[in-house]
Amino acid sequence: MNVKSAHFLPGTNKRLGDKYLLLECLGDGSHGWVWRAERLQDGKIVAVKIPKDITREDRQLAEGKELLDVEPHDNIVQIFDMGRIDNEWFYIEMEYFPSQTLAQKLDDRQRNFGQTYERLFKIYRQVLCAVQYLAELTVPISHGDIKPHNILVGERDLVKLTDFGSSALPEEIYVRTRENGGTVLYSAPEFSNVDSRKGSLDELLLGDIYSLGVLLYQLLTGKLPHDTPAQVQRHAPFKRPTEINSSVHTDLERVVLTCLQKQPEHRYSTVSALIQAFDSASTKQLKVGTTPVFQVKLDQDWSSAVLAAMSEQSYQKAAQLASQEYSRSKNLQALHQQFIALYRANRLFDFEKAVESNRLSLLDGDLVQSVELYELIVKAYLQLRNINQAKFWLQQRKQVAEENATTLYLESSILGLEAKYPEARALLEKVNQATPMKFHVLSQLVLVCEQMRDYSGAAAYLKAALRVGPDDQSLKDKKALYSRLGVI
Repeated sequence: MNVKSAHFLPGTNKRLGDKYLLLECLGDGSHGWVWRAERLQDGKIVAVKIPKDITREDRQLAEGKELLDVEPHDNIVQIFDMGRIDNEWFYIEMEYFPSQTLAQKLDDRQRNFGQTYERLFKIYRQVLCAVQYLAELTVPISHGDIKPHNILVGERDLVKLTDFGSSALPEEIYVRTRENGGTVLYSAPEFSNVDSRKGSLDELLLGDIYSLGVLLYQLLTGKLPHDTPAQVQRHAPFKRPTEINSSVHTDLERVVLTCLQKQPEHRYSTVSALIQAFDSASTKQLKVGTTPVFQVKLDQDWSSAVLAAMSEQSYQKAAQLASQEYSRSKNLQALHQQFIALYRANRLFDFEKAVESNRLSLLDGDLVQSVELYELIVKAYLQLRNINQAKFWLQQRKQVAEENATTLYLESSILGLEAKYPEARALLEKVNQATPMKFHVLSQLVLVCEQMRDYSGAAAYLKAALRVGPDDQSLKDKKALYSRLGVI
């Protein structure tokens, strides 16, 4: 069976276009599937990742595209190919590596995994080699989401780093985003509150070094330095490794604590420097000859529970959990999470009620991410067609940070609702110049031009929009109508 529509669901012995025969589902997450598959061209067994949201732009889905043309490395999952099948389903073809994630291994500690430092160090050292390899490429790459779930452990403890959905090239203008960004509990404080990672090579890699410190802390103690995203954000005090596992050598503890410095400039400056320090300290640790002591499970607080519900797309549950926490503690981060969950659940009237109930808290200036929250509030009021409130919150947004493409787009939407079409078009064209070929911008330009009776302009933007979204049925219908009318 070939893929022909978005209603296709991958299944055993189904074909994905004329490229793959799907054999076994290796993973089914909120955002995509991973399948063991036969490549029909030559019969090779590969792993194929299939994102579920095929409406997103290719560059948002192209995880690991930077690795397509580089030399393979033993500790990096090799990326062979990616693209669209039948102009619909996006795929990422990777090497098939029979394995478990390190997260699964750590959950199985009571069955003799990780009972010796030697084995844990062997795994961690390979992770370091993978991150170093990425950092020293001709065009360096920062992974951005180093955590046990993205570390595969195969036969004889061969390790491969995978999942490059949060990876970034240095100083890249556009960085792929995830539903919840990189996993917060492993993130550096400076990246814990953002959905996308931007910065210089040094800034991005220092974030990776912090994550490597969190991973080593977990391997040595069975716990994470912080249990909640809020603690990560403010870099709350945490127990030293020796306070949890007294057998940890002081030199090895120093390696961990250097990685976990709040100020990036106080961490190891390069992965090579971290490797050198780790090799020296781990050698001393092995001479002691003791075994680590672990706590098997981490406690989960409200913020972890909210993030878990969000990742499962249980948005109403997430909103309820965040609301309960805000009612209890008046934690503004909980309020922010409540708004995000309500918006994603499309509970716009509940969203509006929550804004009005917490208006003073939203305006008092203590919000950590006021820019993102104010923009979200404007979007909600636009969907509710409440122009006055959309204007008010857009003004609040402009007062806390400079204008950008997002604010211009939001303002153009307000002008459109006010039937001020020339002004709306001018702003949309400005957005299109700043961030060209965005489907939602081009679609709006088509509508605005129609309202202005500029059908030649509408036709031009329609053609551009169809190049970005060739399978959008409403635009295909509009093109057919334009053809009948002789506009195209």
